Amino acid sequence: MAAQPNRALARRLRRLRQETWPRARLTQAAVAQALGVSTATISSDENLATSVPLERLTAYAAFYAVERSIAGPVPCLFDESELLPAELEARDALFGELSEFRSTSPPEEDPGVPEIRPARRTWLFGRNEPVRLVCGEIPREQQSELAGSLHLNHTELLSYADVDALVELFGHIRAENPSADVRFLKSANIVPDDLSAHLVLLGGLGWNQATDWFIQEAGFPVEQVEDPEFPDGEIFQTKEGENCCKYFPRWSDDPALGLVEDVGLLIRARNPYNGNRTLTICNGVYAKGVLGAVRCLTDSALRERNEQYLARRFGNAPGFGLLLRVPIFKGRALTPDLTNARTTLFEWS
Repeated sequence: MAAQPNRALARRLRRLRQETWPRARLTQAAVAQALGVSTATISSDENLATSVPLERLTAYAAFYAVERSIAGPVPCLFDESELLPAELEARDALFGELSEFRSTSPPEEDPGVPEIRPARRTWLFGRNEPVRLVCGEIPREQQSELAGSLHLNHTELLSYADVDALVELFGHIRAENPSADVRFLKSANIVPDDLSAHLVLLGGLGWNQATDWFIQEAGFPVEQVEDPEFPDGEIFQTKEGENCCKYFPRWSDDPALGLVEDVGLLIRARNPYNGNRTLTICNGVYAKGVLGAVRCLTDSALRERNEQYLARRFGNAPGFGLLLRVPIFKGRALTPDLTNARTTLFEWS
């Protein structure tokens, strides 16, 4: 039996786009981009609304109830963890209104059609909000002489750990947030004001003490520990009750290939010192694991698929974490594909 149009809901969705911010002159394509669906989906919802999943209805409510949705250069959908109390209240009220229009007996959905979910944008923050990328520092005895402050060709970045990950992520966040105050610094140079920004911690126990401190402070079920078999890196260990599990990188039997798999850690949570902002940790046993955790959500070939996986797996959970396999080919870290069942070693939310 064919699904019946819901004209009342369709009219309300069309009016929301046209009348919420009339000066913005929102197009269906702009709304589609913000919600992570096709323009055809928005057009169908505004004309027929034969089958609007509750999750997409929630996305509509969050988009139109939050004026910041159109504050940036392109419309965007904020994650629940980024909404202020008044915005959450407005979203819930609009969702309640839209839900009343929705059919009480929605048509059965074709199980062969993949569920449409709003696209996450992990690295999209609020307009003009500060973002701080915090790195560790390479030990002095391992630094290039150019890292010395008295050298005529002093290059400060040569003292930073995980520079590959830093360059990859700094450029991506700046592109996503062109009006935001985005800076990077070493963990030794953190000042109290930095702790209230959106924090991104790169690297871990060995060179970035801030990461280890935040993991302990927030009580995440994973820690980084030293192991005599891995003198140049620290492995990950998880604890669930009395159960303890360790996760190790992997080397090839072929010396020419060397390290073929690192372990990466990706954590997203509320900033414990500012609940309206976020804390993100990208870590690894070695630098390749850190880079893999970063590229998971920056690589144009896989980031959308990985964002959809996170939305499907964790929904609007205020925090989550994953330990990942990061494949390495000829010394280069490959981007983890979260939809590959073998990629994820451990998850929590």
